[in-house]
Amino acid sequence: MTEELGRAHLCRGRDGTVLRGRMWECGSPEGIVVIRTPYDADQHVATARSWNARGYHCLVQDVRGRYRSAGAWSPYTHEEEDGGQVLAHLLDEYGGLPLVLFGASYAAHTALEAARAVTRDGACPVAAIIALVPALGLAETAWDHEGSPQILHRIGWWHEHGRHRRSQRPLSAAELDRRVAQARRQGVVEAAENWGWSPSASTGWRRLWSADRVDPASRYGHVDVPLLVVSGDDDFFHDDARRLAREWRAPSHFASGPWGHRLVGGVADQALRARISAAGGLTHIIDPWLAARGLPGSPAEWTGILTAASTPHTRSTLDPASEAWRHERTSP
Repeated sequence: MTEELGRAHLCRGRDGTVLRGRMWECGSPEGIVVIRTPYDADQHVATARSWNARGYHCLVQDVRGRYRSAGAWSPYTHEEEDGGQVLAHLLDEYGGLPLVLFGASYAAHTALEAARAVTRDGACPVAAIIALVPALGLAETAWDHEGSPQILHRIGWWHEHGRHRRSQRPLSAAELDRRVAQARRQGVVEAAENWGWSPSASTGWRRLWSADRVDPASRYGHVDVPLLVVSGDDDFFHDDARRLAREWRAPSHFASGPWGHRLVGGVADQALRARISAAGGLTHIIDPWLAARGLPGSPAEWTGILTAASTPHTRSTLDPASEAWRHERTSP
């Protein structure tokens, strides 16, 4: 193991399943950031090191059934129970350090579910949650907010990430188009019977298309933890992200700008990227928001709205034309 990959970290789920990850530690930590991901903990070195630079230890863990973690991979099935066990383990290992749950897309789901698990009995060891372009649940990935099926995205994701311990090569554009046409002609469930998937993968695919949507108010209504939601104007989960922030019980802050699911890294227009950078990018939001919550970060004048607002919901919107963020209070 090299220092660059941190140190190997493991804990056991309630059923004994070994969950493995990497812990990147820093000197004089003031908190711990937890990221639980299906996309290989070893690929998160830069993210972990950026949290170290802010004064946090950072654990990046492979979720159950993915990469180094044992068990069977079943998307959106085990994250509440496993996440709760991981946080309990960290409290024993690093008692006294505040926990910050962080993640993008599926990892945002794992962050929310871990908080849900540990706050069930009232006392909450989690200091903050940061959810970037959150994929709230199976149904939210399968259908857009108007009820149209996300066939192309789901076929591509399920083929690449949803069926095996390790991610597979993506389908070629031609093959993806062929399967999309087949699904539209025969039905999304029926068409998959011809794709050579295993019985477990086929079962997961059927479960995807019959899942119910998440109601944030009822599912997370007991989670009294400050939440930062970052979305993108062009992200297919944008409406779900707004709904999550709007219906969150505790103080929530919603930030968005001119990008899609890959956030600023997915912006191909170099002129637009330059304008986003000139406005401070997402660092302008994340670090001051943490500092305003009493956590390691960089204070900024704009965060006064987080404590001065009569409503617990606030919002930041990036205007690339003026190269500036607009910060405001929002209605319930």
